[in-house]
Amino acid sequence: MTSAIKKPLVFHSDGNLLPIMEDLLTLGMNGIHPIQPSAMDIKQIKEKYGSRVCILGNIDLDYTLTLGTPEEVDKEVRERIAAAGPRGGYIVTSANSLTDYCKTENVWAMAKAIKEYGKYPLDIDINR
Repeated sequence: MTSAIKKPLVFHSDGNLLPIMEDLLTLGMNGIHPIQPSAMDIKQIKEKYGSRVCILGNIDLDYTLTLGTPEEVDKEVRERIAAAGPRGGYIVTSANSLTDYCKTENVWAMAKAIKEYGKYPLDIDINR
């Protein structure tokens, strides 16, 4: 499938992909998006599949980006980078897309936190 594709291929699907993940990975994609926090544990996904595929997403769209505070966004970004960032292969994004009902200040907080904590080598204190 991917021999004709010259750009990275990212598979997008909502929900729990664990029951079909092994089959999905046979398709040869480079990334899996969005790893919804309500459906899958990003640390588990990273440990099991992170050496085979890039993990994208996991910043909660149901609460954090839409109803939470910038401080909660900052904390969640730090936690996700700490869980999935080591050894590379993680791209921080929302757990789906940036919808019109996301709080603008939370989107900016996510961007700021990614810029601050998303540099290698990772040195993240998730308790601050």
